[in-house]
Amino acid sequence: MSSKPRKLILANIHGIDKPGVTAELTSILARHNAFILDIGQADIHNNLSLGILFQTDEKESGSILKDLLFKSYELDVTIRFEPITEEAYSNWVGMQGKNRYIITIVARKITAEMIAGIARASSEQGLNIDDIKRLTGRIPLNETDRMPKASVEFSMRGTPIDVEQLQRRFMEMASELNMDISFQRESMFRRMRRLICFDMDSTLIQTEVIDELAIRAGVGDQVKAITERAMRGEIDFTDSFRQRVALLKGLDVSVMQEIA
Repeated sequence: MSSKPRKLILANIHGIDKPGVTAELTSILARHNAFILDIGQADIHNNLSLGILFQTDEKESGSILKDLLFKSYELDVTIRFEPITEEAYSNWVGMQGKNRYIITIVARKITAEMIAGIARASSEQGLNIDDIKRLTGRIPLNETDRMPKASVEFSMRGTPIDVEQLQRRFMEMASELNMDISFQRESMFRRMRRLICFDMDSTLIQTEVIDELAIRAGVGDQVKAITERAMRGEIDFTDSFRQRVALLKGLDVSVMQEIA
């Protein structure tokens, strides 16, 4: 194929999603020895959006387009073709060297304001969205049937003008819109992590264990007062922790199992 005039063609397919569409269309490309340069597929509310960028030669291109058109008619999907210049393709490939970032948002429910805010702040910093995907399950209309959390992930490409400024803006948005935002450089390290550490009390569980221990020891009010002083910045965490634990001296270890 390399010795013949090359043609690069982008095929965009849209329609009702059903089993076999991708298999049928890519089988045609395989039959004509086309080379797939890029492919992406999404299913939103049972609507298929499939893009295939392929390379072929001048002789085969006409037959491929004809066969794809006939097959799309049989499958009841719409297909559109766009020729891509080699210069445009090379420029697009050149962007692969740019930095990539993953932005993940988590909230009780994802709103349009959240999506718009992330997209706008990223765009102002020179980042371009490559991909957006929902990480949590499909959302039922009945709110009582919904999961307690929803999450969406953005894949961004580019180099931020000011990373610290972007992080500050994300912190502000997280507070304003009541959501959590994770901003990470895309790398093998990000995808291969094997250990994640969380704070326990009032994070993974709704209880402050030391308060429960203090109640069992009969010093609940005293421990609570020390905690509040630490929260106000009057004493540091280490001092407050030592003072609170000292008040628990003599408490039987079996109480831990009861609380658990």
